[in-house]
Amino acid sequence: MDKVIFSIGGRRFDVELDDTFAKYIKEDLFENNISSDRSCEPIKLLQLYLKSMKKNFDNEEKIEKFMAKHSLDR
Repeated sequence: MDKVIFSIGGRRFDVELDDTFAKYIKEDLFENNISSDRSCEPIKLLQLYLKSMKKNFDNEEKIEKFMAKHSLDR
């Protein structure tokens, strides 16, 4: 387990995540200019969350299309 630290509105949040997932989150935060050593604007986290949800939505659509295509092939 690894900790990811968020500072929002002067409050610090420590979140323990699986090592591999924590590394992914830290890299994503870095790429989006969100640093754990200074307070983050909530709007930036909201934008990052929505971006992540869009990626998840797109992946689910791809999976559904893949499953539909391959269930017809049988």
